[in-house]
Amino acid sequence: MKSFDPQYNDLPKAELHVHLEGAIRTATIIDIAREYGLELPTYEAAELDKYVKVYDQMRDLRSVLNAFAIAQNSIASPAAVERIAWEFFEDSARQNVKLLETRFSPDWAFSGHNLDWDEALEGILRAKERAEKQFGMAIGLITISSRSMGAASCEKTVDWTIRWKEHIRGIDLADGEAQHPIGGFVRPVLRAKEAGLKVTVHSGEDTPASAVVDTIRAVSPDRIGHGIHIIEDMEAVELVIERGITLEVNPWSNYLTNSVSRIEEHPLKRLFDLGVRVTINSDDPEVLETNLNNEYRIAHEILGMSMADIAACNRYAVEASFLPEAEKQAVMDEYFSR
Repeated sequence: MKSFDPQYNDLPKAELHVHLEGAIRTATIIDIAREYGLELPTYEAAELDKYVKVYDQMRDLRSVLNAFAIAQNSIASPAAVERIAWEFFEDSARQNVKLLETRFSPDWAFSGHNLDWDEALEGILRAKERAEKQFGMAIGLITISSRSMGAASCEKTVDWTIRWKEHIRGIDLADGEAQHPIGGFVRPVLRAKEAGLKVTVHSGEDTPASAVVDTIRAVSPDRIGHGIHIIEDMEAVELVIERGITLEVNPWSNYLTNSVSRIEEHPLKRLFDLGVRVTINSDDPEVLETNLNNEYRIAHEILGMSMADIAACNRYAVEASFLPEAEKQAVMDEYFSR
């Protein structure tokens, strides 16, 4: 489903919601496996794609999350992390992404091979510095606390992120919300806010509008990841608008996880028309075999958004970015003010 149609590819873009662990090239998984002696079901890229990519709609979010196991095992060293990050930045630059935020879950991504979190982050920072210089991109980093790893993991992740807050702009609470609601994570999330970090929370993806309302009331996040089920409750829509919360929407991901049963039913345009500040993102571009161009294609050709609507979503993304204000303004002035 990846697209490089010039209509979309030539458009300057801002992307806020991409998981680094879901953006690893299949060829890179094979190279790393050979270098570190890791076992794979096959070392042929076309065959391995059948194991590491989700092509068809799955039963639920959990089924899609299970596809990440091989990708996790390829995060084998700080050098591998640096390569993965660099290649993702390169792939984003090919699509004319000018402002990019990527997120990663250190306790999940780095635990498979017991990586030192600091050394792994230093690899990402080297790739980030190189990409910003070579591609003229503004790049921000967000750490994820994976709900299924529990509150103690969230506390650990927040502590570490606060220590690195000069380089990491925010935290995200991700993973299955239905099994792990916001109540168990309020304390560490609020500690992150008190330390000056921005907050985004996966909510309303495979859960009803009430989960988004609960999240907003509990931790007052700056952004919501997904959030699409607020369309089912106008009071939830009004609360999001009233609080000025930006939604990080991922259309193709929402279809593949069965968060919407048909892609034609995705509420992206309806939310935009209601005045919700929606942004368009690719979520896990390699695992889901998509890219930002494809998400724009879906928004325009299937959901009926105009190119002016999509341009407005890009401005919303820049405005809602966790990057410093001066950096955001420079990007806005150069690429998104017209």
